[in-house]
Amino acid sequence: MPSIPTLSLDDAKRVIAAAEAESSTQGQPSNIAVVDAGGNLVAHVRMDGAWLGSIDIWALPPVLGHRV
Repeated sequence: MPSIPTLSLDDAKRVIAAAEAESSTQGQPSNIAVVDAGGNLVAHVRMDGAWLGSIDIWALPPVLGHRV
């Protein structure tokens, strides 16, 4: 039986740190969500100045089957 890799909280924190750095470079504060293979939230952060309404949007890509 094949093993399914899991995404740890430490992995998610590294992803968030990289995404925060890129968002800062672009001057675009963001909401950043990291989900596992099943689309379950592992971690989420809203950067200072990010559009508050975009918190609700983070869930759409996993629900729609899109991955980044």
